[in-house]
Amino acid sequence: MDPGAWLARVRHDLVKRLVWPARDRRDVGGPVAPGELVAALVDEEGRPTDAGALWAALAGEAPPGADLPPFGRALQQAVAAAQADDLPGVLALEAAFAALARSLEGPPG
Repeated sequence: MDPGAWLARVRHDLVKRLVWPARDRRDVGGPVAPGELVAALVDEEGRPTDAGALWAALAGEAPPGADLPPFGRALQQAVAAAQADDLPGVLALEAAFAALARSLEGPPG
């Protein structure tokens, strides 16, 4: 799979869905309501799934060079943070996604 297309899928299907509730809460301000940061995820067939299963499917299609383990760990931490109503912990997934994207850029010219 093309690296750009794969990253777009990871961003759309996983990162965006996990991070947007946290971004919305950050932008609106105020305390996090219990469970507010927990995202409802669906697989490519539209069936409910969890972040681990969705990541496993996406990781299986990853282009060569993608540094998957750090992102996988960050994803687990973000899911745990969402369950704990930890806003900064969920938002940390954005930096992990940026690092994953950089891993596909290759060495500088």
